[in-house]
Amino acid sequence: MGINIINEFWEHIEENRHKKSIERIYQWLNRDNLASIIVNNNVYWIETVCQFSTFPKYAFDYIKKWCNKKGITYLYDIPIKY
Repeated sequence: MGINIINEFWEHIEENRHKKSIERIYQWLNRDNLASIIVNNNVYWIETVCQFSTFPKYAFDYIKKWCNKKGITYLYDIPIKY
């Protein structure tokens, strides 16, 4: 079980909304595309509201950069060890 940090991400976006690059992300979030950012043991994954939600690269890249600064790793960036 993980912790949903979507509210923390929303707060960050709203505080920095005056920046042009973040305004685009704010508009995308306002269309209710992102359901959650779940963190469990310093690993996170992203959930959209449905399988038909669009996820633009600029939003995905920004979320990854924001999470990396928090010291958490994207689930699919963990190297597989055989």
